[in-house]
Amino acid sequence: MPNSLAKTQGFRLVIQLIFLGLSMMGLVLIWAGFSFAIHAVCPYATVCFGLNKEVVLGYVNLMFWASILFGLVILVFSMFYGRKFCGYICPLGTWQEAIFALRKARYRRTHRVPYFYERGLGRIKYIILALTAGLSLAGIGFSFIRLCPFYALSMLPRLAIPGLSVLIIVSIGGFFTERIWCRWLCPFAALLNIFQSLGKQFGIKRSKIRRNLERCVDCGVCMLYCPMNINIAAEEYVQNTECIHCLVCASKCPKKGSLNCEKENS
Repeated sequence: MPNSLAKTQGFRLVIQLIFLGLSMMGLVLIWAGFSFAIHAVCPYATVCFGLNKEVVLGYVNLMFWASILFGLVILVFSMFYGRKFCGYICPLGTWQEAIFALRKARYRRTHRVPYFYERGLGRIKYIILALTAGLSLAGIGFSFIRLCPFYALSMLPRLAIPGLSVLIIVSIGGFFTERIWCRWLCPFAALLNIFQSLGKQFGIKRSKIRRNLERCVDCGVCMLYCPMNINIAAEEYVQNTECIHCLVCASKCPKKGSLNCEKENS
């Protein structure tokens, strides 16, 4: 692996561990009895709660406003750099990676969801996004929050059965299918994809994985190892908004230097 790629992979791992650790620290503080709402720092709070009258009238704390700003920054960032939040920061994404890493390489290569079904299953998260946005506008956003895995963890040792059930399902599903939450279920991922598409409409050139056509030997290894199950070899630049810029494809490529992350020229 070239030094630059190795450094990028190492940097990503460090960032993942830092944010996973911070998340666990936050949960420990909650379990210790500190008055703290897990959604006060969640970027998806932008959709979960929206600008309802309680927010507008200032009934929530400054941290909640910060989470809304954080969410908006991530959304705008995705227009220029893609879904790096999912590949670097999201602790649930890191958790899923850790679970699927228990699988042997052969399983990764032989148990891939066909791209036709992948596209269909990927639409589920947009439906969830529409439902949560609708619930927020109707003032009953808390109905969705009960299904949030992180909210469920923050409620322990009290039971938050719906959220814990989702976390268990995602964890078990993540053992058989890599990043099942990110690919099919996460409403924030759907929102990130929408903002990437909006950026394209405004002519914003987004960082993408580029396949060097002169070096690439079309072996298909990159596609077999892609955690988001993207057909990388279909074109020179990966246009698929599901890409999380993890660069696993580049690290597994037998022809080093065939895959890089860069701005598209046109």
